[in-house]
Amino acid sequence: MELWNIYDQFRHMTDRIHERGKEMMPGDYHLVVHVWIVNDDGQYLIQRRQPWKIGFPNMWDCSAAGSAIMGDDSEQAAIREAKEEIGIELDMERAERLFTVKFPEGFDDIWLVRQNITMEELHLQEEEVVDARWASEEEIKEMVKNGEFIPFTYFDLLFEMVHSNISLKPATVKDAEELLTMQMEVFMPLYKKYKDHETSPVTQTMERFTERFEQGVYYKICFEGTLAGSVHVHEKSSGLIRLRIMNILESYQNRGIAQQVMKRLELMHPEADAWELDTILTEERNCYLYEKIGYRQTGEFKEINENMSIIRYRKESNLHKIISM
Repeated sequence: MELWNIYDQFRHMTDRIHERGKEMMPGDYHLVVHVWIVNDDGQYLIQRRQPWKIGFPNMWDCSAAGSAIMGDDSEQAAIREAKEEIGIELDMERAERLFTVKFPEGFDDIWLVRQNITMEELHLQEEEVVDARWASEEEIKEMVKNGEFIPFTYFDLLFEMVHSNISLKPATVKDAEELLTMQMEVFMPLYKKYKDHETSPVTQTMERFTERFEQGVYYKICFEGTLAGSVHVHEKSSGLIRLRIMNILESYQNRGIAQQVMKRLELMHPEADAWELDTILTEERNCYLYEKIGYRQTGEFKEINENMSIIRYRKESNLHKIISM
């Protein structure tokens, strides 16, 4: 008997449990993972489902996939499914949750793992998997066209992100010193410009900074594998996610990184109905960026000093989300 944790529409875990095979109640969601393993040659490890499988029998699929069992978080579910279905220990140091598809009964987290694996290392689960192979992007597209591969709605986005030079990795408190140092470097010009001695990120203490890791998610922004910035988001209320702060090092600015990161964040959080952020009124480039991607001023305004005022932006429409199958 397989048991699942039940979530609500905002991805809050409830205290209820669902038994697989039974009909889910309206408004209940469970967690699913898709794992895509890509090698250094740009090939994808794919598996073919057994002909007796319910749902897409005998069709080709991603490297591993399945529902999170009770007690699993997304990463644990990805590791377990890969081990069970193809006998592989995932290298999570080279893994990234790319985006999430919200479907009528759940949240489907899409994982990318960059890992070189030989076919001899595979141990296929007989109950689930009949075959496995490496395939290029072009081969997968052709297999979809021929009706041999499950026609996921997110293929274009997946392939785009595999080739992207940007990745988002969750930070931990172990990264606090490095990230606080970077934050001070990024905001020092604004600190000098506006003489904001009370609220500037430059004056933040380590104690206050580490509180960030207990609320929401702090991501490291990597550009071609090198740390280029960071971003922190947290749920302000059900359905409303706040982009609390984003840092991009000067040497990586003006490359469109911030815009790409904000799109990625929306794709990772389809449970959000709206996003919110604050910015400095007179920083016109930032205001232009936010308005360009769909944020609008709420009218909320706070004067910090005679040189500086903060305004609030909110985005409620045209959010980046993936249509489920």
